[in-house]
Amino acid sequence: MPQNELSLREKKYATLKLKILDTISQKLKSKSLVDISVKEIAKELDISEMTFFNYFKSKKEVLVYYIELWSLQMQLSIEDKTPLEAIYKIFEESAIMIEENPNLFMEIVASMALQGMNKKDIVITKAERVLRFGRDVSYEVGGFKEIMMPLIEKLSIPKEQEILIYMSLFNTCFATPLMMKCQDFGTLKERYFQQVDMIFKEYKCIF
Repeated sequence: MPQNELSLREKKYATLKLKILDTISQKLKSKSLVDISVKEIAKELDISEMTFFNYFKSKKEVLVYYIELWSLQMQLSIEDKTPLEAIYKIFEESAIMIEENPNLFMEIVASMALQGMNKKDIVITKAERVLRFGRDVSYEVGGFKEIMMPLIEKLSIPKEQEILIYMSLFNTCFATPLMMKCQDFGTLKERYFQQVDMIFKEYKCIF
């Protein structure tokens, strides 16, 4: 769906919602989420604080929104890949995201650990998808499991190993950056690939 088929109201709503996300994401490069106030975001975007809360119930809900958009971005990046290629692509894209914005990743992990990520109230409109990705993308509530498990299930491995491989890949994705001792994640992609190679070797996966 081209942008010119969206109504002005749809565009306006989607544009501001994405701007709120991008503003917080940018600020997370130098500050923690707790140090970013809604007042600060509202002032920068020339909106009222009430307008912010018309879009998001809290700053942490913005993180959930980010994950949902990230899931759609991954969906697009792997749509022409084999399942195995897609798994490595997800780790490659994750490494790029973490290197570009480590604080954002840390905030997501902290929210997952402390409160979980409640996605039930998150809605991504068609206008938001078109403005962010240049075209409409089929949308369902997503996340690491929703992207990864269908790929694992297509790898022709024993059924009983699927959840074990998923858990190993999940731990690799989130624990590897946390175990690195500095904020220089330039080698993260290489470390990710080494870990994924080891997981498939450990479970004797043959492709």
